[in-house]
Amino acid sequence: ILTELREISEYYKIYRKGSKFQPEGTGGDYVASMVNFRKAAQLINKEARFLFGETPDIVIEPVGGIDTISEEAKQSITIHQELVDSVLYKNKFPKFLIQAAKDCFIGKRIACVANFSEDTGITISFLDAFSFIYERDPNELNKLVKLVTFTILNDSSSLKEKRIMKKKYVLEDDGYVYAEDVIYDGRGKELENPFPYQKTELKNIPGFVVLNDGLLSDDKGESEINQLKYLESAFSKLANADVDAERKGMNQIKYTIDMDENSTANLSTSPGSYWDLQRNSNLENASPSVGTLQSSMEYSGALDTTLKRLKREMFDSLEIPDIDLETMSGVVTSGKALKAIYWPLIVRCKEKMKEWGPQLQYLIDCIIEGALAYPKIAKMYVEQDVIPTNYKVKVSQNFPLPEDEQEEKNIDLSEVTAQTMSRKAYMKKWRELTDKEADAELEQIALERQMLEESYQQDPFAM
Repeated sequence: ILTELREISEYYKIYRKGSKFQPEGTGGDYVASMVNFRKAAQLINKEARFLFGETPDIVIEPVGGIDTISEEAKQSITIHQELVDSVLYKNKFPKFLIQAAKDCFIGKRIACVANFSEDTGITISFLDAFSFIYERDPNELNKLVKLVTFTILNDSSSLKEKRIMKKKYVLEDDGYVYAEDVIYDGRGKELENPFPYQKTELKNIPGFVVLNDGLLSDDKGESEINQLKYLESAFSKLANADVDAERKGMNQIKYTIDMDENSTANLSTSPGSYWDLQRNSNLENASPSVGTLQSSMEYSGALDTTLKRLKREMFDSLEIPDIDLETMSGVVTSGKALKAIYWPLIVRCKEKMKEWGPQLQYLIDCIIEGALAYPKIAKMYVEQDVIPTNYKVKVSQNFPLPEDEQEEKNIDLSEVTAQTMSRKAYMKKWRELTDKEADAELEQIALERQMLEESYQQDPFAM
């Protein structure tokens, strides 16, 4: 465990400071440029924003459809939805979901835990790879049988003053989850046991672990920094060498031939300077002259091609399109064109949702199960009692890409004209009206049409 945590720690260093590289030799006559370009961090941030910049829609639906259940069941589903929406909102779920995605891409995996307390309510905590260990059921790999989390309550350089909270969840043979809270100092000495090891009302550990990519045999995930670090190192090395070469080329090298060394000492290069140079009288047939050497920078074209190749390889590693202003102005004319450019990244994010989607569904199940087990805590989020009912959780992924709304509106209007789509459905879709509001709008339209028809039918010469 410690060996892998050291490896993950290196990934975080690369994310925050950039990949290490060895600069070109200087010969001791100047200080080499050491700028870390942090391309890996930029790409991971882009990927996380594209995946969860638009928060997934989480909807509680009845099993079999809304039309197949009773009014009481419909009310129960509504309460479930209000509970989930309130819990996610109060826990700032959209913000922490993006941050969790970044940590998952860097550190191979993340964990999420829902805690239930009469003091703090239902809290959702995302944890990076340093803050938890877990065990899975060997017969059901998606099921946790043990989850231990670590939270720093008081961070201090003094180990004696440091405080660490350990929470442990264990699914015992009786089918119930047992939990324990213990507080330690920085040396691992137990100080308090505010929640002794005891049985809870939960039958599933209220948390999950998301593994990033990997193969069937990878039970710890895979870091995307590992794919990018060598490319970033090569990019930084070449880019810094270019900076050094340009810096040296900016300061021209001056030379003199067959001049007296006493007259060439400490020559000023300020504007308007005057040099009083003398020929070296000790030389026969001397040809005194003064000149400068300029760098031709002939390598620039080849270097630019190499840097672009390295950059493109980094973008391609994560299926992120490398879009510049030229591409945007010359190619992108609609939402469909933009979606086509981003299609590889869309497919990659759909692949990641194969892991994230079921885990988010499980989180919602944990919230509802905890609300049923602890009704007093549920009252902090909904006024009505949470009643058991058959439901399913739907998680719909959203992408931050513009849609061609006007084109879609025109298509829907043509369907309304062809009577293949109702006016009410159109209003609900594009004007976001409720059933009641849409009915009122249709009644007003009918009334106005009737008034216009009556006005046309009246005889203008009638007395």
